[in-house]
Amino acid sequence: MDFFQHQERARRKTGLLVLYFVVAVVAVIASVTAAMLLILHFSGAGVSLQAPWAHPFTAWIALGTFVVIVGGCLVKTWQLRKGGPALAEMMGAKPIDATTTDNSEQRLLNVVEEMSIAAGIPAPRIYVLEQEPAINAFAAGFRPSEAIVAVTRGTLDKLSRDELQAIVGHEFSHILNADIRINLRMVAVLAGILAVGKVGEYLLHSQRHQSRSSRRNNKGNLVIVGLALMVIGYVGLFFGRLIKAAISRQRELLADASAVQFTRNPDGLAGALIQVRNNGGSYLANAHAEDMSHMCFVLPVKMHLQRWLSTHPPVDERLTALGEGWVARARARARQSGDPSPNPPSAPQAANVDGSLGFAPGANPARVSSQVGTVKDADIDWAQTTLAQLPEEIRQSLRQPQGARRALLALILASNRNDTAHQLRQAGLADEQPALETLAEALRPLGATLRLPVIDLALPALKNEPRAAREQLLAELESLAKADNTFSLFEWALLGLARQQLGERAGRNRHTRFHRYGAVAAELQLLFSLLVWASGATQDTGTALFSRYTQGLLPAGRTLLPLTHCSSDKLFQAVDRLTDLSPLLKGPIIDSAVDLAMDDGELKSQEREMLRALSSLLECPLPPCFGDH
Repeated sequence: MDFFQHQERARRKTGLLVLYFVVAVVAVIASVTAAMLLILHFSGAGVSLQAPWAHPFTAWIALGTFVVIVGGCLVKTWQLRKGGPALAEMMGAKPIDATTTDNSEQRLLNVVEEMSIAAGIPAPRIYVLEQEPAINAFAAGFRPSEAIVAVTRGTLDKLSRDELQAIVGHEFSHILNADIRINLRMVAVLAGILAVGKVGEYLLHSQRHQSRSSRRNNKGNLVIVGLALMVIGYVGLFFGRLIKAAISRQRELLADASAVQFTRNPDGLAGALIQVRNNGGSYLANAHAEDMSHMCFVLPVKMHLQRWLSTHPPVDERLTALGEGWVARARARARQSGDPSPNPPSAPQAANVDGSLGFAPGANPARVSSQVGTVKDADIDWAQTTLAQLPEEIRQSLRQPQGARRALLALILASNRNDTAHQLRQAGLADEQPALETLAEALRPLGATLRLPVIDLALPALKNEPRAAREQLLAELESLAKADNTFSLFEWALLGLARQQLGERAGRNRHTRFHRYGAVAAELQLLFSLLVWASGATQDTGTALFSRYTQGLLPAGRTLLPLTHCSSDKLFQAVDRLTDLSPLLKGPIIDSAVDLAMDDGELKSQEREMLRALSSLLECPLPPCFGDH
């Protein structure tokens, strides 16, 4: 299963979750209505059991229950509207300061940056649950470009670098698989179902604080109503948790397999799981731990009926999936440390870490799209080399808003040999000329190969800036790019990535809107026209290239557009609409774009950079070494 199939599966599971939610809502409404009518009947309210549906109370009870459920869901959705950061704040997690002197936090920053460069996605914002000594972690967000990763203090303090890297790889798998989006939706759905039970709790609680005479006057009706609502609400929640567990378990095994692929080291993941099994534990003290149990690296709460309600396979089962000998090693380590074995052996579930459960190279490795969302040995090596090439001063500055801002501006200056002083004056940045020119000179020798990693490292530092500051930066970038009366593909890519992550739509959930190429034919025509002209083709050769590489994507009659029709603003709008294509339709677009770029038999560094930027904007990240064999 490749990236696009994973994405499509996640989209369909979202639809399945909606269906389950509808069924649960109908069942809860029916149960509440029946219970209330029974209470009214036996309390002498004149409700007949022969035709209860005909009583006007029936409609009002059903409507009220519906409002409570949907209201609970909407309230939680509103609370989580900012995606991952909102959930991190709900859990009490604190963002890691980029200037931290804590060695364990610095190590985590390095691991996340390394993994993000290898995966071709922006570095997620990193949070720490300082008050949690257990070993656990989670990723959250609506989109890969807006994801966060949070770890407990115990994860930082108790694990080696290899073990920490494995957990980060596990969470990156959830980010790339689109698990993080459905995870947030499950939190909202279960909150809606639980709302009925919370109303029952409130009624019971209110009765405790009433006087005895008041309680006698109510004849116990409110107590009965409260108990009925609690029972129905929590029974509904029970079945909701069954749904959550069924959706989550297999994805955890998939994420384990991907983590091994990412890190090339099964010992790291196995070591982390053994630490949880034998020593560290994974249970969180946070009041919201159960709500987001399906998002964590390991189960964060102790559950009754764990066999049915657990969102994670048993640790021994996960160790067995990594190799037959790991459970035995875990038991041996437990005996050596004098600790009893906390988990009984369980029946292993067959799973391999050779790529069959993760993002292995697809069934057709000739297609570049099969490498989207993958991380190979070469990508990890490239990421490590890249970070080593970045001067430490620049790397540290990229973690600070001001340093990140200047780096993005300096990249535009470094990408050309024009009169930088004139560009800065035109963009209203003359006051910063010395600092920006010095930084541009430091970045220029790094070449085109390292420009995207610098962008991916810089943008996360700017996401928490006030909206006005982000809008100002976007305006500065556009002014500087256009100050020399040209607008290169790199400048377009930089501004596009900045808009994606810092613009007014950043952090918002996006939905699939288009399920056929015909709905975005104009956008595809514009995109491939620009790619043809960027290849240096003449009119005659360009027409042939366009026809060859848009076959199957465009209907008859769509021809190569003149370069004058391919403005940067139109291209921004086109790519934005293409982002909302069905996942399975994006792969052929990426393949055709790569084939077009390689029509001359080679893939230049600038072309590789452009293709990776385009893929990122389509939310289909290509690793840095894509196409290499």
